[in-house]
Amino acid sequence: MSLGTLWVATWLRDVAGYTQAEIARALLAFAIAMLLGYLIFGRTADAWTRRGRGTLPLLAGGVLASSLCLGLLALGVRTGAPALWCVFFGSATAVVLSYPLLTRRYPREMAGRVNTALNVFVFVGMFSGQWAVGAVLGLWPASATGYAVEAYGWALGGLWLLQLAGLAWLWSGRKLFA
Repeated sequence: MSLGTLWVATWLRDVAGYTQAEIARALLAFAIAMLLGYLIFGRTADAWTRRGRGTLPLLAGGVLASSLCLGLLALGVRTGAPALWCVFFGSATAVVLSYPLLTRRYPREMAGRVNTALNVFVFVGMFSGQWAVGAVLGLWPASATGYAVEAYGWALGGLWLLQLAGLAWLWSGRKLFA
């Protein structure tokens, strides 16, 4: 969310050299990818739950796919970058599966509080991520059109490492969510 709500448009401008019209079309494609991601992960999670399967592997798989895309983008891959961003945004929607996973760990009467607490963490994380990317980008002198291209690798790389650390922590506690 940190990237999709603020920084991907500047990345498209500064790194990929997109015009405003091209950025608008890319943002539309990313929004469609997210919509499809929510639909696919939601339907798949429902089917898995009906069959008695846990959804943690689905959540972890989506985060892993988005991490792979983010890692490639952080390393400077530009060939197929719009497709990488689409897969990143679409697969990152798997994190929404954390709501039912976490809610099931508490009594029903606590569901509202659990979801509210999770929302607080999501928003704090999202805004912290936005701030951190801006702070890293601000460490380099600005270019004529925006932020320095090389700064994006460091900013995305930092988020990538944080995402991998979160994925490792999630997977290490997977027995709690079984």
